[in-house]
Amino acid sequence: MGKTPKPLRILVHPDLFGWPEIRALVAQGHHCVPLDGAGGHAFEVQEADVILAPNAWRMTDDLREYLPLAIKAARKQRYPKEAGDEDTHE
Repeated sequence: MGKTPKPLRILVHPDLFGWPEIRALVAQGHHCVPLDGAGGHAFEVQEADVILAPNAWRMTDDLREYLPLAIKAARKQRYPKEAGDEDTHE
């Protein structure tokens, strides 16, 4: 694998940082930084080209229609439904 001529700034959730795929991105020359800022190479979130996290969703004008789906998925992840619960926040 060679170095990419167009490296990206990628924020990575600490739980994902050990993935072989992330190590491969680093080997390709991408600037991967843990979301917690460890390592002293942090950059601002708004400067990130990609944010990799279990609940990360990309929002652009083209994807605005999916904002309700992102909110629903995040709510489902954060507040798992228990037997007998009604989800009234749809």
